[in-house]
Amino acid sequence: MRTRHLLARSALAVAIATGFASASFCGPQAFAASPPSATTPLKLKSLVITGNKLVSTDEILAALPFHQGDTVTRDQIAAGAQDVMGVYQKKNVGLKFGQKMKFAGAAVYVEWAIEEQAPEVVQTALVVDKIVFEGNKKLSAADLTAATKLRPGSTIDQAAMAADQQAVQKAYQDHGVGAAIQVVPSQPAGDNHVVLTYQITEK
Repeated sequence: MRTRHLLARSALAVAIATGFASASFCGPQAFAASPPSATTPLKLKSLVITGNKLVSTDEILAALPFHQGDTVTRDQIAAGAQDVMGVYQKKNVGLKFGQKMKFAGAAVYVEWAIEEQAPEVVQTALVVDKIVFEGNKKLSAADLTAATKLRPGSTIDQAAMAADQQAVQKAYQDHGVGAAIQVVPSQPAGDNHVVLTYQITEK
């Protein structure tokens, strides 16, 4: 019983340390008179893996140092579970991991139940590709550019875009010219590069 608890805590500790997955191990279900020791050689009669979709069964099996029909110990099975967690970590996919073991004499039947969590989507920063002024006649593009902070190559967010819109508005006010200003962002290339178009109606 002590060995079983140590294995469960060990596997859970690895999952916590990686920071990407949580793992819970169901205690091995023993059908023998008593569970074998952690180092007792056992014949791996079957290894069933369920619930995996983002990582194929072939990829999981390829990471294991043992396969069905091999002689293994409970310690080696626990280490194999940690190898599976390593595969998921490399793919940036989280998982919850459940294990059941059935013992029959010198044989063991293993079932791993996996609950996958989709990879975290990393948001790519938007970058200014070009700045265009339309409708400005009383103030030049150079005047308006001097009033703003965003430049081609700058990263952009809603706050920066709003600040520059206000700066253009103030530039018109400082010159005693009324104007309605609208900033229209577009991504013509379909990537993270943004073209900012200032649509200006002077009064």
